[in-house]
Amino acid sequence: MTRSYWHNAPMSTQKSDNPSVPDVNGQPRNWLQPFLLLSLDQWQSHGYELIRRLTLFGFEAIDPGSVYRTLRQLEKDGLLESDWDTTNGGPARRRYSVTEAGRLTLTGWAHALRGDQHMLEEVFPQYPAPAEDEVPSADAARASDTTS
Repeated sequence: MTRSYWHNAPMSTQKSDNPSVPDVNGQPRNWLQPFLLLSLDQWQSHGYELIRRLTLFGFEAIDPGSVYRTLRQLEKDGLLESDWDTTNGGPARRRYSVTEAGRLTLTGWAHALRGDQHMLEEVFPQYPAPAEDEVPSADAARASDTTS
């Protein structure tokens, strides 16, 4: 069994027509995984720096514990590797880098996300965007859920 990064649950290994691209089915649920893999494909980094970079991708409220758990799981699954960086005078920090298996998984994510992008490009023109003052805040939506 291999872990499906689109469902975040085990799935059967499937044969692909293209052996360099992993088979993927379904929709991504853990958005941290492709963004961490993408960041680490560009350069090695520490967890704190990765959290900062996630905000540049548009992640708003990031739980550092979730990021570190995801990094450990990706490393356990062989998609990342890490070592201890002791080059600056402070305490040692874990430095992460992507493996070849991580690059292949990132290729699978990119393929799946391009399909999602195409689907969304078809949906959004058919749905008129509400004016900003018509968009309820998350707090207002939660309040209406509890009063219904």
